[in-house]
Amino acid sequence: MQQQKYKTINTATELDNKNFEEIKLKTLFRPLFHISPPHGLLNDPNGFCYFNNQYHLFYQWFPFDTYHGMKHWMHLSSNDLLTWSEHGSKITPLESYESHGAYSGGAVVENDRSYLFYTGNVKRGDERDANQCLAILDKNNQVTKHALNPVIESVPQGYTGHVRDPKIVKRGSHYFMLLGAQREADLSGEIIVYQSPDLLDWEFKGTLDIQVNGDFLDAYMYECPDLLEVDGHDVLIFSPQGVTADGTRFHNKFNVIYCLGQVNFEQLTFTVSHWDELDRGFDFYAPQTMANAPEKQTLIAWAGTDEHLPSEQQGWINCLTLTRELTVENNRLIQRPNIINSDSLIKQHGYQLNHQGVELESLSFSLEVNNLSNEKNITISLQTQSGKELTLTINNNTITLDRALYDHHTQDWEYGNKRQHQTDYDINNIHFICDQSIIEIYINDGRDVFTCLFFPEQENHQLTISTEKGADLDTQLTYLTI
Repeated sequence: MQQQKYKTINTATELDNKNFEEIKLKTLFRPLFHISPPHGLLNDPNGFCYFNNQYHLFYQWFPFDTYHGMKHWMHLSSNDLLTWSEHGSKITPLESYESHGAYSGGAVVENDRSYLFYTGNVKRGDERDANQCLAILDKNNQVTKHALNPVIESVPQGYTGHVRDPKIVKRGSHYFMLLGAQREADLSGEIIVYQSPDLLDWEFKGTLDIQVNGDFLDAYMYECPDLLEVDGHDVLIFSPQGVTADGTRFHNKFNVIYCLGQVNFEQLTFTVSHWDELDRGFDFYAPQTMANAPEKQTLIAWAGTDEHLPSEQQGWINCLTLTRELTVENNRLIQRPNIINSDSLIKQHGYQLNHQGVELESLSFSLEVNNLSNEKNITISLQTQSGKELTLTINNNTITLDRALYDHHTQDWEYGNKRQHQTDYDINNIHFICDQSIIEIYINDGRDVFTCLFFPEQENHQLTISTEKGADLDTQLTYLTI
């Protein structure tokens, strides 16, 4: 295993390639319109950008198996953010400055190029080091590593080798690089900042001081920092590791938060007006927003973090979420799935579903439930005759998502297979999007979102809606395919 863990795709044998082709043909659990790997392991989305009149996306990829091995960057492109073309590994870790993997990073689009920044992971025995590296995506979809790599060698004094995931933003005439980091002194997480006039010559500026009234987060690592502007607000997103649960929040092994506020790079501060979890479900991590977005700011994330899932028996593991448009409304970050406006999905057999169960023809479907103002108690249930069941329950303003009967990975979940959230608003609508083995649930047009993996047996599923008062609901069930 150790020898294969650090294999790169260019060393694949004829037997490897035969195995890859066999895995691609397996359809069990594989989503139709969520990105999944052709074979092997997928994790963080990277280099997400709009460039050369197309959307481009990369993701962390270990081609040979379903554990975390040598990370490559798989390249995808799209015209609609829903149907994607694969272009294979475009950053393969072959150089000494990335000897143990090309880790995550983001893109900057300028001068007819997309500049892809990533972390070169290096291990020397038990010691870890990190280099920040640059590659260029050109108009021919070719990616070339920069001759001056690494553009930042090693880590600043006072930090462990856990410094990674560069995000580049431009303010005025300067570029700023945000990196997730861990301090040596107390092994706690923070975000550090470098500054550059030209994307090549970087100067360490220091720690980003996240200024919050009241308590904030203690974590041993901040991963995947992201900074963007949405509707006049600066939005800071990052993935803290080792956060202590707070009420019903932070019940996952790894969590994601967003902060609304204002950044000041001269003072290295981010003044927070509001912060919270970004997703209330189980399977959401390492989100990245699109560089050079032509319209609304857009986000995508890794749906995963489990070490083992049933799909590994098929030769692949993990997928990405749908892309989500971001807005700020009433000082809250709102996420809406781009699928709503897509012309790429074929919609079949749309009909009303009200106070009755239906035998599902497919597990790729959209269920919309609107006008809930007269009904404060509702349960949506996805179930099988063998006893598998997943339920979404609204009880007044309490939302509960329960997948306990899909017990495929309970060992990874300290807080069990139920997630709950008490809203500070009346719930008016639910959009429930299912795609074979992943469900995304959008409450009140994306005010709150729950992401959930589940792995159904090969048996018929029934979808039911029940209410306490029997109020007439405005529902629409639609089957979806590419």
